[in-house]
Amino acid sequence: MTFCKTYTLKLIFLIFFCIFAKNLFPQGKLLSLQELQKQKLYKSIDEALQDPAIVYRLNFQSSGLTELPAEIFQLKNLQSLNLSNNPITFLPGEISELKNLQWLNLAGTNITSLPQEISRLENLISLNLNDMTSLNITDALNKIFFLNNLKELNMNSVYMMSLPPQIKKLKSLEKLTLMKCGLADVTKEIGSLKNLRYLDLSFNELTTIPPEIGKLKLLLELYVGGNQLTRLPDDIKDLKENLSILGLASDQSESGSFIGNPMSRDEA
Repeated sequence: MTFCKTYTLKLIFLIFFCIFAKNLFPQGKLLSLQELQKQKLYKSIDEALQDPAIVYRLNFQSSGLTELPAEIFQLKNLQSLNLSNNPITFLPGEISELKNLQWLNLAGTNITSLPQEISRLENLISLNLNDMTSLNITDALNKIFFLNNLKELNMNSVYMMSLPPQIKKLKSLEKLTLMKCGLADVTKEIGSLKNLRYLDLSFNELTTIPPEIGKLKLLLELYVGGNQLTRLPDDIKDLKENLSILGLASDQSESGSFIGNPMSRDEA
């Protein structure tokens, strides 16, 4: 009888421990920005591979990488990946294996084309393509438009003559930066981005802004300086309730910051 009681107590304890451990170390859980910032920042693939299950943030910024280490795709819980400022020319389709990836920074790389598989990153909310001067942006956008949960898209200094109407597909977008892109035209479909809070069109070749800009009722910051504008559309007055910044400076070289980024300036 005593044996049965002892065995039962051990079994209950084991079940309780398993449940507790599962909650303490959740697998596959998407972390909020605040939770993610508290996780350890790994800068070495060797260190990350010591315990792949607990690696949420990986920063290879300016590491001289010419290609992605295949071992990265073993990090199934990875949610933030910074590959910026590396001479990488190719992003493998295996990127889609990182199902929990939320932040992807490819800024300043030499990648010419994004793989079709990038459209499968259903949890991606932030994509940084700044200064990717070799990127085929038309092809890249055709894949990015499938990222239904994307909230932030940075494409500064990526040449494109016009912003295509398919941008309306990014319904969740809150921040869009297109500074120094050579833009001569912005589609009227910009007005379809009802969740947009930050829009940077500065230092382009724009002569007009579509009146549909007035439909962006949640817009807080709008930067249009450094263009060839002679006037703004009257519809912009419809933004007066929320718009806190209207940037018209002609000598401004940089504006704004990320809505959210799991890597602080000190860590990057």
